[in-house]
Amino acid sequence: MVAIAIAAATLAALLAGCGSSSPEPVARSIRTIGAHPDITVEEVTGGHLSVQQEAAIAMERTKNPGPGGDLQPLHAEDFVKPVAEYRRYSEREAKAVQRHVESLQGDIAAGDVGAAKRDWLDAYDHYLRLGAAYGALGTLDEQIDGNSGRLPDGVHDPDFTGLHRIEMGLWTGEPTAGLRSPAAYLARRVAHLQVAVRRIAISPLTYATRAHEILEDAQRDMLSGVDAPWSGAGLRATVDSLAATEFVVRTLKPLLNGRGSTVEPVENELARFRAVVDSVRREHGGAWPALGALTQCQRERVDGSLGALLQRLDDVPGALEVKRTKPYPTIAEQRRERQ
Repeated sequence: MVAIAIAAATLAALLAGCGSSSPEPVARSIRTIGAHPDITVEEVTGGHLSVQQEAAIAMERTKNPGPGGDLQPLHAEDFVKPVAEYRRYSEREAKAVQRHVESLQGDIAAGDVGAAKRDWLDAYDHYLRLGAAYGALGTLDEQIDGNSGRLPDGVHDPDFTGLHRIEMGLWTGEPTAGLRSPAAYLARRVAHLQVAVRRIAISPLTYATRAHEILEDAQRDMLSGVDAPWSGAGLRATVDSLAATEFVVRTLKPLLNGRGSTVEPVENELARFRAVVDSVRREHGGAWPALGALTQCQRERVDGSLGALLQRLDDVPGALEVKRTKPYPTIAEQRRERQ
């Protein structure tokens, strides 16, 4: 009877998705699409689909967010308040990025690698929390957060600058003297960030789709290890993207209320995913573990919960049908619309 009980408990654990019977993901080099078209990566951490497959599914859902039903299309004016709230939030995050980059520059000048790593992670946290904004920053985004994979000479390319150039140096033991120039360059670029997020144009359609695109990007780029390969901060970076998504959803909630049963399921899955990543963090003594330190069970829990959340977030754009795709109508356009 004891043997039967043990066998039953083992079977239950396997069915729960954290057993040893799940095969390890097969590492196949592929090309990503979307934000990083020229980067070769492996499969999504712990998942069963390749990064390319995950991204293709995500793009298809973005193009076809589902039937809108009988909902009355929203107007650009309805998004003025949510976008304004997001701009204020983005300015605060941009200010925090600048503060930590200035500290990072001082750490590097003093040769304090431990402090420099902490400030680098904090700066990266706040940059990723921009979420809906960083994709619209164009060249400035490349200069601050550019990845070496899209450059002809990779990490040896003179245009490899910004956060990840410094990340590589700090986590590979490069002398800090060689990082002073990249840190000064990063500080100059980040000094423009607050003004940039204040000025970027965010259309209603873009803002509605960002509710799920932020975490789709994180699934593809952060949990695959593409965007922070030296520090291994993929899980921590995904949680930053979660924070940005939570804020976007919060600003959209007044528009989503009364437009189908979208809000509550999304909020429930957001809470579940946060609970999962928080539990993984506790299991590592309260520190965010590097991707390589995750157990197979932890990877499966993170990937499974994120997948369920993304499925719910896919409903947001369809529930927020918008009549316009321009950032905001002009006064003349408003007058013609009322006629």
